[in-house]
Amino acid sequence: MSNAKPAEDAATEIARLRAEIETLRAAAGEKAQQTARRAEALVQEMGEAVCQQSELVAAKIRERPLTALLLAGLAGFVIGRLARH
Repeated sequence: MSNAKPAEDAATEIARLRAEIETLRAAAGEKAQQTARRAEALVQEMGEAVCQQSELVAAKIRERPLTALLLAGLAGFVIGRLARH
């Protein structure tokens, strides 16, 4: 019966490894959920920041529409010149 002991040891080791894998899988799943929640919060914050900035730009354009028009024209001219070269 010398084969019984190594077989029991192997079965015990396999059971231990399965439990360890399950523990690691659960920890990885929780970490993925935490990362997803954090990414979602960051996307929300960035969306709010973009909204605030666009409102600020729109207010500046309303304050000085001629300046905004001239700047847009100048930007278009510069981009056009750079695109040709």
